[in-house]
Amino acid sequence: MPISDELRRILTIISDLTDNDTNMAIKDTQIIVEANRPYEEIEQYLNELNSFGLIKEDSSKPAGVDYKMYRITREGITEIYNKEFR
Repeated sequence: MPISDELRRILTIISDLTDNDTNMAIKDTQIIVEANRPYEEIEQYLNELNSFGLIKEDSSKPAGVDYKMYRITREGITEIYNKEFR
């Protein structure tokens, strides 16, 4: 599945922050800081990556917080490495 360079950049940031650990979730705010882009733009990219199954929103965050947590999926890891080694 071909994805845009910007989506790949965000996916790579998530991959780096999680060390490709599919059990590790990271805050959306960490992704925004690393990407150095506006919240609305990153939120759109995260929604797209989630719809492609490359990341997954984690529902195990504490109640009453205003951030989202994301995990990379095996498909997301495969997508990164397939592009890197072509």
